[in-house]
Amino acid sequence: MNQVQWIARSALLPLFAALTSPFLQAAGHQGSLDLAPSELAAAPLPPGTLSQTAASLTAANLAHIAQVGDRLIATLVQDGYAQEALILQSGYGHEAAIEQHGIYNQGSIIQNGADNQARIEQFGAANSALIEQTGTGHRSRVTQNGQGLDLVVRQYR
Repeated sequence: MNQVQWIARSALLPLFAALTSPFLQAAGHQGSLDLAPSELAAAPLPPGTLSQTAASLTAANLAHIAQVGDRLIATLVQDGYAQEALILQSGYGHEAAIEQHGIYNQGSIIQNGADNQARIEQFGAANSALIEQTGTGHRSRVTQNGQGLDLVVRQYR
């Protein structure tokens, strides 16, 4: 298990579960700035989009987007050497996309909920892609072009 997978499984997914717990939400308490789950779901959030380019072969970028809610969009675009992209989404009807150009790049999308879509496109050599989806009605698509590529897609009910 690589570092990105370990972080996703051991830290961020339990955090998503905790964020939706009624014990941690302060909405309704005087002076609280927290949003109730109904307010969060009703407020359309802008899509998460991030684009990174490595300045040289010695540079590497790490990009992580974590979203909780419904019908959210996350897009990561990276160009360069040894890039890492991770999108974590929990909820209903999400769209996640990672596009990477270069070598030794790693893209991971982990989704929990229902009717989510995941897409990873990688162009170059020695790249790896991981999609993990838990729930029902998910769709995933991976395009890889190059040599020495690695791909894992897991869908759980």
